[in-house]
Amino acid sequence: MATQAIGTGQGSQSAARGRWEKMMDTSTDGILEFLEQNEKWWKQAAETCERTAVDLATGEKEAWQLLGAVYRERAEKHERIIERLRQNTNGEHIQAASGIEADGVHG
Repeated sequence: MATQAIGTGQGSQSAARGRWEKMMDTSTDGILEFLEQNEKWWKQAAETCERTAVDLATGEKEAWQLLGAVYRERAEKHERIIERLRQNTNGEHIQAASGIEADGVHG
C-alpha cells in the first residue's frame, strides 16, 4: 500500500509540473513576441534615420546618423535578449524531457 501512495504522489506532481511548464511556455511566448516586435520597430527606426540622414546637410546629417546608430544598437540588444530567452527555454524543455529538474535533480 505504501508503494501505491508514493506512485500516486509522483503522478500528481508530474501532472502539476506539466501544467506549470505549459503556463510558463505561454508566458514566455508573449514576452518573446513583445521583444520581437520591439526589435523590428528599433530596426525600422534605425533605417528611417539612416535614409533621412542621406539628404541632410552636414551637422544635421550626423545627428540623424547617431540617432540611427542608437536605434540599431537597441535592436541588436533586443535580438541578443531574444536569443538568450530561446536558449533558456529550449534548455528547460530538454531538461524536462530527460527528467532533470532545473536544479539538476532527477524527477
